[in-house]
Amino acid sequence: MEFLSQYAALDLFWIGLSLFLIGMSKGGFPVGAIALPILILVWPTQAQAARAAVGFMLPMLCVMDLVALSFYWRHVQWGRILYLLPATTIGVVVASFLFVSDESALIAVSDRALKILIGAMGILFVGYFAAKKWILRHIHASEPTWAKGLGFGFAAGMTSTLAHAAGPVMQMYLLPQQLEKKKFAGTSCAFFWMLNLIKLLPFTMLGRIQPDNLKLGAALLPVIPLGVAFGWWLTHKTEQKHYTVLIYAVLLITSATLILKAL
Repeated sequence: MEFLSQYAALDLFWIGLSLFLIGMSKGGFPVGAIALPILILVWPTQAQAARAAVGFMLPMLCVMDLVALSFYWRHVQWGRILYLLPATTIGVVVASFLFVSDESALIAVSDRALKILIGAMGILFVGYFAAKKWILRHIHASEPTWAKGLGFGFAAGMTSTLAHAAGPVMQMYLLPQQLEKKKFAGTSCAFFWMLNLIKLLPFTMLGRIQPDNLKLGAALLPVIPLGVAFGWWLTHKTEQKHYTVLIYAVLLITSATLILKAL
């Protein structure tokens, strides 16, 4: 693969590690939030690193979702996803034209601003994690409704299109429904599979998926099933609480570094 010679070995390592971490998250082990900030920090061309990294990641996510879905297919609660899809689609369309469109768009966000936003979302993710137990104590068990689907679906479409960062939104939607662990993982996986397929159309139309990035992704493709399988194994064999604090500490550091570097 001659084109790989344009990348330093260290760059390929970090890009591969980012894919591996997201694969682990798709397998059920929550380390994926670290991946995008790391990927942006190490992306070879920093001038458009945020846009390039977000665009590069989308086809990879689609492959990961398909692999992960093969593990959890029998546990998916499809009815709970249906409430989200109409508003999710609207969120994707709005965010596509605001945040991933060309600079000539009505409201375009610079790559620098996108880095700051992604870093801020990482820090908010950490804040949500810190407050999650308190939040859950004050949320009663509930079933999905169209009203909840409207709010959470639109938020998921927006944040996912901007930064592939809809994980906390989906958690806030599903956690009060008190699903068994495998059903929770399977339903989340199926929703993100559908969401990322929806995002492919505007990303392609707006030129955010580049041929060179597709080649790079294809070269690193073997990393994906390894990450998904390892994440699935960890989810079933280990206590997540032993790793969670470390994971979010790393996310906080990488997100803060991303913001400082953008500034």
